[in-house]
Amino acid sequence: MFKTINKLGLGLDKAALRHTVLSDNLANANTPGFKRSDLVGQNRFTAELSKAADLGLMSTDKRHLTGASFQSQRFSVVRDGSSAMRNDGNNVDPDRERVLLLENQLYYEALIDAVSRKLGQLRSAIVEGRR
Repeated sequence: MFKTINKLGLGLDKAALRHTVLSDNLANANTPGFKRSDLVGQNRFTAELSKAADLGLMSTDKRHLTGASFQSQRFSVVRDGSSAMRNDGNNVDPDRERVLLLENQLYYEALIDAVSRKLGQLRSAIVEGRR
């Protein structure tokens, strides 16, 4: 159960970082020469989590934490320098950034809901054990 919660936590970290990057893009929509940024590939996150789960780490003490997802996952922020929408070199499309922010918000809320459900299962198990 905690492996799932930790993986969801990594997803929340990713969503929080992406929100910051997209907000920065939107804030600089009128800055001459500003180039938008975003996180590296959406599917890479899932692939990295799958790889981490298959590492087969060995625990030498029963108090050790299990799984490889406890290490801090770093997400790469990449600047899009390949395009320019305007004559001043700025390539931020405010409408697109707003849609991406909304998409990221929905992703974040879905992860929060999943974490809440998992913790609810744990709470239910604890309460049932007291009766």
